[in-house]
Formats: sequence, C-alpha cells, structure tokens
Amino acid sequence: VSWRLSLGMPTDDQLAEPEPSDGERPAPSNGAAAGGSAGEVAKPATTMTREELLSNKSILTTTGSDALARDSLDILERALSTGKLRFSDKDFSEDNFVKALKSVGIYVKLKGLLPHRSSVLTVEEVDMSDVPLYNETPEDVALIARWDAKRRAQTLQLAVQFVRVSTAAKIVRLENCNLQGSTHDREDLIEQEVIRLVKKFGFGSGKDARYTSEVSLARNRFEDAFAKKIIEGAHWERAAHPDKENLPRLLLDLRGNRIRNPSRIIADLREGHSAAGPVHVATVDDPEEEQKKAIVVVNFGSQDGPRASSLARAREVPKPKPAAPAAAS
Repeated sequence: VSWRLSLGMPTDDQLAEPEPSDGERPAPSNGAAAGGSAGEVAKPATTMTREELLSNKSILTTTGSDALARDSLDILERALSTGKLRFSDKDFSEDNFVKALKSVGIYVKLKGLLPHRSSVLTVEEVDMSDVPLYNETPEDVALIARWDAKRRAQTLQLAVQFVRVSTAAKIVRLENCNLQGSTHDREDLIEQEVIRLVKKFGFGSGKDARYTSEVSLARNRFEDAFAKKIIEGAHWERAAHPDKENLPRLLLDLRGNRIRNPSRIIADLREGHSAAGPVHVATVDDPEEEQKKAIVVVNFGSQDGPRASSLARAREVPKPKPAAPAAAS
C-alpha cells in the first residue's frame, strides 16, 4: 500500500469504492486539460514552469539527482505530446526505474493531470522494455535474509499498478524485463502481476470496462504452462464482456521466451482442455479468417529465449561500411 500511496494511486480497497459524487470531487485547477475516465469531463490542470517542477522538493528527494529528475520529466512531457509513455530508451537500472516512475507520478500530481480518483493519463502506449522488473537475489549474503519473494516482486507490482490504474494504455510492452513463469502458482507474485496485465483495467465495469488490445511479453522467460494460463486469463476476461457482438480482443506477443510446444498449447485450448471450456485463440500464422474469430491472437515467433533473441537483434544492426581507400598521391 505504501508504494501505491507514494505515487498518489488508489489502493485495492479504494478501487472497490464507488465513484464519488460531483459534490465530493476535487475542485479543478487552472491550466492544460487533464485526462479522465469515459464520460468524465476533462478538468483544467495547473500551470508550473519546467524549472519549478524540477526544483520541487519531493522530486529532488525521490530522484536524488538533477539528471534523473530531467529524464523523468522528459518521459512525461513526451508522453503528453505523443501518447506513448516510454521508459525503454533510458537504460534504467531497477532502482532508477522505480525512482523515475515515482517521479512521473509526482509530476502528474503537480501538473494536476489526474483531478479525480478515476482520472487516467490519456496515453495509448506504455513501454517498459529492457527494464529489469524482476529483482534478482543479491550476491551479498548479508542481504539475502531481507530479499524475500515479496521484495523481489515490488518493482513489477509498482509498474503494473501504475499502468492499470493511472493510464488509458491500450498497448503495453514489457519486453526483455527478466520476467519468468513456468506454472500458474497463485502464491507466485510475479505470475499474478503478469496475469493482471491481460485483465480489466481501472474503475470501469460492464461496457465501460477498459482492456489492453496489445501486450508484448517478448524476450522473457515464460514456459508452456504459464503461457497457457496467460492466454486463458485474457480470453475469459474478455469473453465475459456484455457486448457479445464486439468483444474486446488481444494481440499477445510471446516471442523469444522458453515455450517448447506452442502448437500443443493452442490445440489444448481450442479443444477445451482448460478449466472453463474451449478458448477462442489463434496465432499470427493462422489464416486471417481464423484470426478474426479469435478473442486472443498470439505471436509465438522464435522461442530461443531472451539472451538468444537479444543476440539476434544485435546481429541485425548494420555494420559500418569500410572507409574508401585513400586516393594515390
């Protein structure tokens, strides 16, 4: 709860509360328009200069450096102009990513961009690729006693909670984030957070519920049993939508993981070898008509694992051409 409050985000208890009446809503501030939930009138935001934002005490305390404060503000400002909230091109360590994400949350509050409890950032895409969201056990033996499963999951929980509650993102990319899952263990906090990504977002319900249309978990360490559970979770959540003629659909990218038998997963799901019956799923290699019928379309691609995929990407970088020989004098 404490890390959610540090971002100014609602807790799980608050998510279950009814939407406040107009008389309970905070008074609007002055400035640029803010994002909001469906049917909610956008309220003006506050106006602060870039210098005022960067010199804010909470920002300086959170980031610990002027450079990280600037990077965090750049991420938010670019998101507001492009609709894409990208942490993927900053080469963040896990610690700096957490600081940057918290700082983005603070900047959002300072700018007055989320005036209501159900307001969201009106961004279309969130990209946290190449950020180590899963904490590895430290080599320092003295620290292992404090490095339990809950601690290891905190960064991913923070990231997923921010995406689900504070953004309107339709596309979420968590590629090469050191995530792993081999079963569907309800006690595994990492697996539970990944499942949340393909389920309903935010406060809406019924026809107003929000879902992602594309989730990329490429180049992580997911195996067959857990990949099957991700697909099932996405399917049944969407199949329950009240608008049966226009069910929300999902493109799920699982390339570069450790899935040994994708065809077996698809066959089992289609044949109803799951808890609730047949699953309407297809792959990007299936005919277009099959994909149109599916609620979830999966890109399994190559399953070489994250390291092999990274090497392959590195090999795709064009080599510089050799310099032309010097002209004879």
